[in-house]
Amino acid sequence: MSSTPQILVNRSCQLSENPLWDEETGTLYWTNIPGGAIWSHHVTSGVTKRIYTGPNVGGFTQETDGALLLFRTDDIVRLGPDGSLREIAKFSESGDARFNDVIADPQGRVFAGTVGSTSTSGGVYRYDPDGSHRRVITGTGCSNGMAFSADRKRFFWTCSTRRQIWLYDYDESSGDIANGRLWYQATEDEGITDGLTIDLQDNIWSARWDGYRVSQHDAVDGHVLQVIEFPVAKVSSVTFGGPDFATMYLTTAGGDGDKSLDGAIFSVQVPGVNGRAKFRSRLAG
Repeated sequence: MSSTPQILVNRSCQLSENPLWDEETGTLYWTNIPGGAIWSHHVTSGVTKRIYTGPNVGGFTQETDGALLLFRTDDIVRLGPDGSLREIAKFSESGDARFNDVIADPQGRVFAGTVGSTSTSGGVYRYDPDGSHRRVITGTGCSNGMAFSADRKRFFWTCSTRRQIWLYDYDESSGDIANGRLWYQATEDEGITDGLTIDLQDNIWSARWDGYRVSQHDAVDGHVLQVIEFPVAKVSSVTFGGPDFATMYLTTAGGDGDKSLDGAIFSVQVPGVNGRAKFRSRLAG
């Protein structure tokens, strides 16, 4: 089984990341991190807009009211539909350069990864709706893609620094993760494990930086089920969207504004493969 990636939007982004599908409006969002921009693309109309310009956004979630929650270099802000910004929290932790990939859990908490200033700094923080936060993973270097299993008992997390995907036990009631163990170790030829998502069969789809691919991993033991190859090296992240969540949208990097394929947003449809909606955060009140 194989599918051919199609170009959805090409803004030749230097580093597009964090694709997020809004099922209520049929809109795909993503961030161009070094460009300090968030883009939206309405799939039915084909209209693409830059909806935010400002400090770099490493990752973002969508709140229950449709607003976007932006995890920036040194703060978290709410981006309203009217473009207004409201600060939710400051962020300043020794060894952390900025936020990176983030994900909301079923109760509206947010697991927010960071990029460390060294290969042994950085981590993952859990932000709760009551305003508290705590560090739950440490010493990551570059934290990346995360996902929850369908039964909400497993939590997948990516360590890009070591080309690894880890699996944790997850307690939905408390938000705690425990018993972390290595689930998949990528080789150098496969590229760096980057953003990921999960399909209805709990198989993991892992984007590969410098790997020219996205890989599907078996839900049980992580072995590679299939590989979809791309015409660009730096495939940075992936999410499901579209009708019935039957389309994968993927961000890439390496563009410099010259309209090369590097940095474009791609779509892929794989027969028989569907995803599910992302959970929404509840931090902005």
